[in-house]
Amino acid sequence: MEAVIDIAAIDNDQMLLEGMTTWLFRVPDIRLVRTATTVDDFLGRPATARIVLLDLNLEDFSDPVQNVSALVAAGCTVIVVTVVPDPSHILTTTEAGAVAYVQKSANLTALAEVVRAVARGESPLTADHAFWLGRDDRPGRPRLTPREREVLVAYGRGMTLDAVGRLLGIAAGTVRTHLERVKRKYSTVGRPIRHRGQYGERVREDGLGR
Repeated sequence: MEAVIDIAAIDNDQMLLEGMTTWLFRVPDIRLVRTATTVDDFLGRPATARIVLLDLNLEDFSDPVQNVSALVAAGCTVIVVTVVPDPSHILTTTEAGAVAYVQKSANLTALAEVVRAVARGESPLTADHAFWLGRDDRPGRPRLTPREREVLVAYGRGMTLDAVGRLLGIAAGTVRTHLERVKRKYSTVGRPIRHRGQYGERVREDGLGR
């Protein structure tokens, strides 16, 4: 029998929460066990669910980055959901520790697949998430592709070329090619990578490890 994944949702949209609860009755492996309208309310009462769906813009005008940081610090795994994508908030909440981003326009089946992937310990990259991450044009930050980010994070954490290749399902030579592109892009913005340890430094400096 498949293990049931308990999730929580922090959102002001009561209609959405009720609809999600009703729909999940038909999904045997995912159960919505807790809802809240603010992060403070959620953290103020014990919850068994460690995977949290967090609306990007709550009606209490709380800061999205602080919300993600508080939930991550409490041991939660955060999936950000929103109606209108805000590029700056998507980038900064990802850096704060959100492992996935889903637009509310996506269907619930797609959301369920993201939840399952997160429960397996993955950081699933939806097409929308990849689109906005690829357009990070803040000063001093190179514009890395999603694959370049994945390679940089894995290699920066100390994995070998072969290990990174096995993790991502690509050849070691392809990993090396991506790393060369990463080096060129960091050099272009005035932050050259001159030795192996600086790959990890760039990961930490830019909050890329999720």
